[in-house]
Amino acid sequence: MTQTVSVPLSLLKELYVHFDRIEDILATLEELSDKEGLERIKKGLKEYKKKEYVAVSSPDKIREALMKD
Repeated sequence: MTQTVSVPLSLLKELYVHFDRIEDILATLEELSDKEGLERIKKGLKEYKKKEYVAVSSPDKIREALMKD
């Protein structure tokens, strides 16, 4: 015997959005708990404060920016 439950599509969409946010939070916590990850964050903050970063206007420009130098 199979039991089924109907779930409204709007509820599924809302759950998906919340799951995505939770996944981002867990990834951030994982990065913060890792010594190397924490060092990357500190280095990134220093570079940001010194304006030692490259900004691109679209994803297509990322490769172009990386290939410079």
